[in-house]
Amino acid sequence: MDVNYFGALRLSKLILPFMREKKEGRIIFTSSGVGVTGFGNISPYASSKGAIESLAKCLEIENQDYGITFHIMHPPLTNTASSSELPVPKEFMADAEKIGKGLADHVWSKKFVICHSFSQSLQMKLCYCYPLYMGKMMWKMTQRAIRR
Repeated sequence: MDVNYFGALRLSKLILPFMREKKEGRIIFTSSGVGVTGFGNISPYASSKGAIESLAKCLEIENQDYGITFHIMHPPLTNTASSSELPVPKEFMADAEKIGKGLADHVWSKKFVICHSFSQSLQMKLCYCYPLYMGKMMWKMTQRAIRR
């Protein structure tokens, strides 16, 4: 929570006065699908990402009259050093370079939720529409893959 949520909150509180004075700005937070759907064995992490989701929504509403927009970047589970300890098979993880390039290509999107590809955007729409169903489905798929 200190890094993920409070870091985003502190950054916003620091920079918002300058953006409000200029009447423009754009802040992008990095979230995670598990912040929307939940997932097993990573409750603290998922909760911190869920808090970022709510923070971005509230700040978007509070700052719309100032011309400041907030966005949430949603990379999929990516094969990186920080994800190596997660209880998820490597074959479920995306290629870091592909994800990075895709997000860079979409970073100036006007959409609230920014994804690296069209298919990731569709997956996230399903997650927002059916959060618990998607979370349970992903957890079951992961558990099945681990047992194999």
